[in-house]
Amino acid sequence: MLMKIKWNLNVSIIIISAVFVCSCSAMRIDKKAEEPYQLGISAKVQSISDREAVLKVAIPVLKAGVDKVINDIAQQVVEKGVLIEGITVEIDSVPAMILEARGNIIRIAAEKPLAFSVGSDVALKIPRKTIAVVDFEVIRGNRKEAARVTLEGLTSALIDSGHFEVVERAKLKVLLEELELSMTGLMSESSSSKKGNLKLADLILTGTMAEMKEMWDINLRLVNVGTGRALAAIAMRTALFSPLEMRDVGPLNESFEGTAADPSWKIGYKMRGAFHIGIDRKMGAEDSRQSLTISFDFSGKEGQKIFARAENRKKRDLYMYRGVEFFARSSQALTGHFFILTSKPDDSNVMDAWTGEFEADTEWKQVKIPFESLTIGRAWIMGGAGKYGARLGDQVLRLDRVELFGIGVVGRNNPPVKGQMGIDEIRFYR
Repeated sequence: MLMKIKWNLNVSIIIISAVFVCSCSAMRIDKKAEEPYQLGISAKVQSISDREAVLKVAIPVLKAGVDKVINDIAQQVVEKGVLIEGITVEIDSVPAMILEARGNIIRIAAEKPLAFSVGSDVALKIPRKTIAVVDFEVIRGNRKEAARVTLEGLTSALIDSGHFEVVERAKLKVLLEELELSMTGLMSESSSSKKGNLKLADLILTGTMAEMKEMWDINLRLVNVGTGRALAAIAMRTALFSPLEMRDVGPLNESFEGTAADPSWKIGYKMRGAFHIGIDRKMGAEDSRQSLTISFDFSGKEGQKIFARAENRKKRDLYMYRGVEFFARSSQALTGHFFILTSKPDDSNVMDAWTGEFEADTEWKQVKIPFESLTIGRAWIMGGAGKYGARLGDQVLRLDRVELFGIGVVGRNNPPVKGQMGIDEIRFYR
């Protein structure tokens, strides 16, 4: 399960304001930018007076993404978060500070007099922002995974935009804890003197989602960490996702410790009894007491044709993960097989198989398989797709569209023996 952080927006703005508000009474432009500048943002001079100017900025338009809703939200974040008050920019190589920002209209104060005329085009260099995307909360409806899917998709879109550095999920809890700790020291003179030095993020995006029949009300707030003020509200009502496209974005963390296996695992006899998938309630890896067991018999004439595997058929979005890890043991030395099926965005029945192999023996050992090491499944191309009722894809690994994954033993890759393989503690890692 993904890390769940409860975040009250009203409280958060108070905390951020108290910790981060800095004095801007004296005009001082920091020439040393904390982040590399972005190039190629143009603007037109609306008015000018000595060192001050009003500019109309051409806000960048993001490339169309696979998911229109996610793309629309990301575009609004860019429009409302690229230009924020108090940041240092450059206008045709002259350092300046944004004094006021209203949409794509900004008022700036430069370090020296500006030699521009009204109506002239100028080039802006704007520092890349650091944004923290805090867990969205589903306040109405049963499909809690909608918030995780939206958050992960939006995070990916913001990273791909090139306009933001996104705070890693692993660091998000630390960020919020430091905010709270900073607030507890506000009455201390030493803490007060240090608060201006604490700069964990430029922006925080948080909000709620509510399901209304087949529609979703999405209400997000973009908070300027430097001022503690809500920069903008992002609100929309949309269909968001069709039920078929809801994908789990969690790390799995499967230990098989329950009284029954998750229904997404295909348990029982398969291929007319050629192999069996069940739960071993007497032995597990590490400190667990249970594990998933694959029992097979490759000793017969058809043994080499058997692919004994445990499949999990929950649709997943693994875009944010680098690989899979699990513990494995077997009745004798065997070669194990891991695979995933990925689909095309416009047709989930057009799929590719990606495979990787590992070694197992009589002791529990951890297996770690990076997704980048997987190769296209040749057996899938030679007829395996038809057995799943699927059509061959374009051999593009789309980790955001995983239709199922499986772990097992292939008869042709192992001795003609009867045996078992145990699997436990499965998780996707970042």
